[in-house]
Amino acid sequence: MTKIKIRSNPYNREISYLTMDEATGQWVDVRETDERSRLRETDSERSFLPFKIKEIITIIIKEYYVGREKVQLYFEGTQDEYSEVEAVCESDDVKDKIELIRTNTILENARFIKGDIKEVFERVNPVIENIMKEDVSVKRGLNKVSQALDDVIPLCVFGNYSAGKSTFINALIGVELLPSGGDPVTAKIYEIRNSEFLDQAKISFEFHGERIEISIEGKEFRVLKGDSETDIVKSIKEEIDNEGSHELYAMVRIAMDILNNYEKKDKEVTEIGSVITLVVPFSTSGVIGNSSNKFVIFDTPGSNSNSNQDHAKVLAEAMDGFSNGIPLWVTQYDAHDTKDNAELCDKVLAIDSLDKRFTMIIFNKADDADLPEGGFSEKQVKEILEYRAIEKMYASGIFFVSSIMGLGGKNDGEFVDRFYRKTFRTQSPTFSDPEDIDYMSLYKYNIMPAQVKQNALDYCQKNENLIYANSGLYCIEKEIENFASKHSSYNKCQMVLAFLSNVIDKTNARIDERTKVLKDARDRSTQELDAKTVRLQEEIDRSSKSMEEADGRTSKSDVGEYALSKLNYSFDATQLANMDADRRKQNFEENDFASKAKDYQEAKDKLWEHLKESSQGLFKRNIVDSVKTIANDLSSDFKDVQHSKDKMDAKEKELDQLSSEQILKYVINSYKVNIDDAQEKLSMHLDEYWRGKELDFKRALILQITNTDALSDSQREEIADMIQNYDVNNFKDQADSVFVRKRFLKGNLLGIRINDDEKLDIKRLARSYNDRIKRIVNDMSQSMNEDCFSQFKIWEEKLLAKINANLTELNPELKSLAEIIRIETENITELENNQTMIQASLDTIKDLMSWKEAEEE
Repeated sequence: MTKIKIRSNPYNREISYLTMDEATGQWVDVRETDERSRLRETDSERSFLPFKIKEIITIIIKEYYVGREKVQLYFEGTQDEYSEVEAVCESDDVKDKIELIRTNTILENARFIKGDIKEVFERVNPVIENIMKEDVSVKRGLNKVSQALDDVIPLCVFGNYSAGKSTFINALIGVELLPSGGDPVTAKIYEIRNSEFLDQAKISFEFHGERIEISIEGKEFRVLKGDSETDIVKSIKEEIDNEGSHELYAMVRIAMDILNNYEKKDKEVTEIGSVITLVVPFSTSGVIGNSSNKFVIFDTPGSNSNSNQDHAKVLAEAMDGFSNGIPLWVTQYDAHDTKDNAELCDKVLAIDSLDKRFTMIIFNKADDADLPEGGFSEKQVKEILEYRAIEKMYASGIFFVSSIMGLGGKNDGEFVDRFYRKTFRTQSPTFSDPEDIDYMSLYKYNIMPAQVKQNALDYCQKNENLIYANSGLYCIEKEIENFASKHSSYNKCQMVLAFLSNVIDKTNARIDERTKVLKDARDRSTQELDAKTVRLQEEIDRSSKSMEEADGRTSKSDVGEYALSKLNYSFDATQLANMDADRRKQNFEENDFASKAKDYQEAKDKLWEHLKESSQGLFKRNIVDSVKTIANDLSSDFKDVQHSKDKMDAKEKELDQLSSEQILKYVINSYKVNIDDAQEKLSMHLDEYWRGKELDFKRALILQITNTDALSDSQREEIADMIQNYDVNNFKDQADSVFVRKRFLKGNLLGIRINDDEKLDIKRLARSYNDRIKRIVNDMSQSMNEDCFSQFKIWEEKLLAKINANLTELNPELKSLAEIIRIETENITELENNQTMIQASLDTIKDLMSWKEAEEE
């Protein structure tokens, strides 16, 4: 039997394919075993597994399915992606050829751990900001990561000017805001955000290099930033007064018209900056306006308009502070294969802030296109996908939409624009009346991965707002929301990991720089000291290093023994089994399972009673009629028995699952409580343990100082007193601050999955729990001990620096040098402290995103 493995890591965008070498029993990369396999051709950077899985499965069947023997397909990755693979493997054309097996090697779904990662990042953010405050790139990176974790998702809308981009964006917003028409209407890049308040809008832009910010609050027009007497501001205010309408959206439309047309009177002069930011309330009638994600829509000049010179470069600069952007290419069904479009696609794909795996191709004005009444044939789909620009951009799908109808579906046909209103009124029956001869559902024409399209068809058909759904807009917004809520989390988590990894390197460089300054100062001071003092310094350094190494070794075994003897949280399998039995009994009683069992028994009794009666009366009537009657009665009785049994079995399965979930929840809650308890006890133990090590270290130093002949009696006493009174650490605070909870209480805590029989193997559960908590408590104890040891070494370094400073100060000429040494030592200590915190954050995030072995029940 052929065995194939898909190993998908959506965090780092890697998908690998492996085959089982039957001779060695080892998994081997397809690239090493089959040079002709099409699986080698998949581009992980541009491929997103849920969009490609149908194609991948088709390749596997074509290349590895032989005869009637199923291909065993093993999957390693997230539950989200496994569900997509499973949906394809369960389809009618695949289920008899592929046997899908999920291995116990898993990754956490990003949306489940993003909150933990955000919390870790927010704790370390001010530390990084303080260390790297002079580094502009780091500050920009901090802002970018913060914004990404705050669920900000850019939507980059681009295409040629005649495709109806502005109308499409109006449809997304749910309000008529951007001007529309046959001429190039978007002369600038618009950055559009949803306002937090339903009665407030803001417009900001640069005018002759000055930042202008206008606020429209209810009926009030205010200038928040810039000169209110500039020509552009006065023009907007005058036009609003002349129109006499003080409705919020009306005032915004006036302002946008003026801004968009202001430079058309003299195209040689650029007075308004390239990017205009608009914050306006989105309509809550659609998906986008109701989303918890913070979408930022970028509208760009048309690719074939004279006003778009270098607009791709300006767009890239405008989006520099963003990430996880979705490219939305708006074009038309009969006008997409142009040189302008192909060139623009190349420019947009080069923008780092956009995720090319989720590009959406929007065929706008699809209600005017000559679409085949029964949908596209496979040949037509293939031809569409082979066009130059389509081939470059195709990823998540091609979406057919009527933006005007979609907007009307949101605003109930209440339009300001006469053309919009006329089009909507004319087309409404086509999109709202299933009995209409030309009834149209544009979403049915979408070209998407098969299992993704089937899901889209399902949710579109359930939407009661027929015009909104049939316009195709609802499907587009649902897929945008799906990306933002589920898939974008992987990029966000990976971004934090990459950023912290880079910052660690930079803080290392800072520490190396500081350490060199300190070493140079120490070298200069050493050259000026007498031979006896130098020997004393060397002896102190040597013995201190020896004690430090010994403490590092013994602490590992000491804390390990403490965890083993004092932190035992094992479950007794018998006790857990009794609890499971009690819980099961209670659930069966509370949910009246006995009635289902009684119905089943009564159905069986009735069957046997009827069988007995029929047998006794078989020869009392016409035998043929009797046999027919018996057969009919038996058939009815058997159906009743089977129906009763099915209901009883279903109820039993449901209650078994309930009991299993309750026991599993109890075990997981116990795990959390016990981890918290272990952390608290370890914090107290390690605080006491390392305070003791500090006292031992001080005693050893005092003994060394009092026995030296390099110092006078008064000098020995002075330095010994300084050592004796030197502050000790609070190791409990240190142990509590190293993200222990986040690191050891993460994701799918026990990695346990319940199989189809719905009943837990209690012995196995107890064994799994006991093995895991023993290992985790040991790992946690060593991790906390390592952090305390690092704190001890920092404390030791500062004490030694103070001793050396005192020795140096015995020579009056070296006092200033001693001060330099003290300051640099403190700088290094602070940097090392901060680096410990950053490293702990990085380790925590790595753990959350790492591969894990799940215990299957």
